Amino acid sequence: MQTYQHISMFLHRYVKGSLVGKFSIGVVLGLLLFVATFVVNVPGASAHANYGCSNAYTVVSGDTLSRIGYRYGTGWSALASYNHIANPNLIYVGQTICIPASGADSYAPAQGPVVTPYVAPQPAPAGNGSVAAMIYQVFGPYGSAAINVASCESGLNPGAYNQSGASGVFQIMPGTWAGTSEAGASPFNAYANIVAAHQIFVRDGYSWGEWTCKP
Repeated sequence: MQTYQHISMFLHRYVKGSLVGKFSIGVVLGLLLFVATFVVNVPGASAHANYGCSNAYTVVSGDTLSRIGYRYGTGWSALASYNHIANPNLIYVGQTICIPASGADSYAPAQGPVVTPYVAPQPAPAGNGSVAAMIYQVFGPYGSAAINVASCESGLNPGAYNQSGASGVFQIMPGTWAGTSEAGASPFNAYANIVAAHQIFVRDGYSWGEWTCKP
């Protein structure tokens, strides 16, 4: 807006004294106002800045939309849509993710905008129902196929172990586990195992080549 005012003063100073000059000033100022309005209202201009976002989260190393959604009680697809993220599998460290109101309400911090440090869930004595729910939440549209693979591999048992070293819900081998963002967690942690399996699935081009069982 300051630029617009400077140009206006310049035109009034140097283009004056005639009807043509006054008409030119009006036309130029009108065009400038139109351009300024257009720039302010360009679709997406405010989307990435998250203006008016009452609950924002800053991405850290190892984050995925699925993990962030799990923390705030919302789905990865809702986060991707709300933040205009074209590729939900591609987010960056330092990126700001705006949490939709429904997710914010379910996680609401006790005071102000303080972000509670993430504490990885402990290996849970969860029943098959909750394991299946986590698989659907992390894998989204691939949830049904993932359920079939996990059911075949471990019977959806987070504590499943094979003498080969394969562990957890998706029976992930130690060497493969070490290459995921969940390497610091226990493979018997149901949620961590599911997140690691999803990363392997995406890394392999959305295929189940890593597993003996297929959908």
